[in-house]
Amino acid sequence: MHVEPHEDFERIAAGLEACLGRATAWEGWVYRSAAPRYSGDGDIVTGEGSRRMGGRWNSPGAFRTIYASLHPETAMKEALATFRYYGWSLHGAMPRVFRALDIRLGRVASLRHRRVREHLSPWLKASLKEDWRALQTLGRESTAQAIGRAAFRLGLEGILVPSHAARASTNLVAFPDNLLPGSQIRADK
Repeated sequence: MHVEPHEDFERIAAGLEACLGRATAWEGWVYRSAAPRYSGDGDIVTGEGSRRMGGRWNSPGAFRTIYASLHPETAMKEALATFRYYGWSLHGAMPRVFRALDIRLGRVASLRHRRVREHLSPWLKASLKEDWRALQTLGRESTAQAIGRAAFRLGLEGILVPSHAARASTNLVAFPDNLLPGSQIRADK
């Protein structure tokens, strides 16, 4: 699917680049909720599904992205939000498999950090308001997708972002193709 790049991409990338000095190492457990057929080790840590289909922070065909939440409850809210968006029955979302991922990344930017928000303020606000799915259907890159693309191109391994389904919660968006030596994304056993 061809996606028209965001008109402010260069300004977004410049704003994020100005914040690279604030990128830090991040490690911990994060959580994913998946349908059983996509919950195996071969799917849960590859980011291939989001590369093919796109997601809030990456356009279809752009790059592999792993979406995870810092809390399992947020992972469930994110999954159910998709079903609600499309008007699908919630019982059709079941069963779900929750997987914990052990993450160690060396270069992560938090979009919740005050200084980062200052550099990206208008775009972060827009990313929380716009309907990225509708824009993607129209073949346009959403603001969040442009931020994700900028983060990927600047070599970040991930970004910490506000959850759209649970605004007080945080999600980790990881880019497996940008992993530095010593970094890892590993599923629980």
